[in-house]
Amino acid sequence: MKKLLLIFSVFVCVQTVIAQEDVNQSPEKKQQNIEALKVAFISKELELTPEEAQKFWPVYNQYSKEMTSTFRAGDEDVLERDEKVLNVRKRYKDQFSKVLGDQRVNRMFGAETKFRQLLIKAMRNQQKPRQMNRPLPRRGFQNQ
Repeated sequence: MKKLLLIFSVFVCVQTVIAQEDVNQSPEKKQQNIEALKVAFISKELELTPEEAQKFWPVYNQYSKEMTSTFRAGDEDVLERDEKVLNVRKRYKDQFSKVLGDQRVNRMFGAETKFRQLLIKAMRNQQKPRQMNRPLPRRGFQNQ
């Protein structure tokens, strides 16, 4: 029940962050808000103690930078990119295991996926009202 409540509250928070239509808010600020939600979500999922968090987050931040650069590497073959992502995860798994243990490392990778899915769902829900205002595209043959 607690996990369901946590997932729901993170989902609401993500939607709130995304829903902010402040024209003055820069993309960097929005990204910072999303990152803060991600940190809170992963910390809660892993039940990190303050000591663990102090050791975990510097390693995770470096890992996250490498993952981001791997995804932004350019127009590579999808399989090559996936292989590079897997290699980065394998390389960092040992470092994460020293802090979290093997079971919680798997939970960490799962928590990343869960957060990404919640974020995508929130973004899709945010875009629906905008899409409804657009005229429907014409399909098929038109009478002339």
